[in-house]
Amino acid sequence: MDIIEDRAQNDRVWVSKLNFDEDVRKQAFGAHLPERIRVRDSTIREGEETPGVYYTFEQKKEIVRVLHDIGIRDIDCGYVGVVEEQHELAAWIKDDGIGMNTHCHLSSKPSRYPEELEKIQAAGIDYVGFGLPINDWQIHLFSLPPVRSILRIVPGMIKAIQKKTGAKIILDLVDATRTDLELVKETVRTAMGAGIDLINIYDTVGALIPAIMRYFTGEIKTIAGSIPVGIHVHDDFGMATASSCAGVEAGAEYVDLVVNKLGDRAGNASLEETVASLELLYGVKTGIKLEKLTGLSKLVEKISGVKLPVNKPIVGYNTFIHESELHVMGAHEKESWKCFTPFKPEVVGQEEKVVFGPTTLHGDAVRSRARHLGYLDLSDQQVQAILVETRARIKKARFVTAGEMDAIIHRHGKSRGQRTDG
Repeated sequence: MDIIEDRAQNDRVWVSKLNFDEDVRKQAFGAHLPERIRVRDSTIREGEETPGVYYTFEQKKEIVRVLHDIGIRDIDCGYVGVVEEQHELAAWIKDDGIGMNTHCHLSSKPSRYPEELEKIQAAGIDYVGFGLPINDWQIHLFSLPPVRSILRIVPGMIKAIQKKTGAKIILDLVDATRTDLELVKETVRTAMGAGIDLINIYDTVGALIPAIMRYFTGEIKTIAGSIPVGIHVHDDFGMATASSCAGVEAGAEYVDLVVNKLGDRAGNASLEETVASLELLYGVKTGIKLEKLTGLSKLVEKISGVKLPVNKPIVGYNTFIHESELHVMGAHEKESWKCFTPFKPEVVGQEEKVVFGPTTLHGDAVRSRARHLGYLDLSDQQVQAILVETRARIKKARFVTAGEMDAIIHRHGKSRGQRTDG
């Protein structure tokens, strides 16, 4: 088996070979696709911005421990200099010896910075995000001076933050994708002159289509040189996962992600979807233990109180449940997962299941299930009797589980003693 087949089709995954064809990848990505990216988890900050979501301190600690266990090494703790609960968590992460880089943000009010920096320093923060509102609307909203005046004071402010906190500095390009691109580039160059350690592009309202996110990220990467670039995408148009992957295609090394795509409005880029896509479709390493994604998702669902859609990619309840006729028939074959899923459910901590519903009553799926149970030659009358009973149950319960179907088959199959064991 060649290297392309090994990455695209193996005992765990079966996706398109084109994803790993080197000639195709060169045309698609050039030399920009990184071998590895870092995930910065924002489930604490952005997750709690979800309307109706509140984490207790103990719940936050539980989430952080599980995040660390699956491989997260960078965490957005929020506005540590302003929000006491976020400061408390950031300090606990350091005091408890959890191996994570803690990140925080300065608020939108420079007049508060001296007090904020004191608290940030006390919490031992590793990375401080310095947000720059530079489009006209934000400047008006926050009653800030003209953009040229803002850019003139940027170098001095960055130096002051570095001196006070000893932390690395992130240039947070707030609402960058709705700001004039040339102005964004000028801002990046100005901040680079003062010495920044990471540039983070914020698609604050999901305003870019994925292809243009790739272009935008590439433009910033060209300027950034050796300084890493990150992306932070909201899901207002349902394209945050695609846009996050597009940013990585252009060379982004950091991606902000949130478990179960929690967040304000329509939420943020989904951690489970983006990580699985990068690992299994792109071959980009994330350092995340995929087999623990479902457990993490269920934990955050329980703590947040926000129910997952049953058809949520990767971790949804229905994601590996088969009902339609062909799917159920395929589920009884060897390596059944290959029939209608791109990877084994165990890869992400799920398991394959079969149910019988209104689309599973042609008769062929019932015969397939019966053969699986050892009934090799059910008569047409027996199959019809099974279908009649199954339809009656479905009208009341919407579907019949595999166990319930097995009981029905046993009841009707044994009437003629046709089961063949062994």
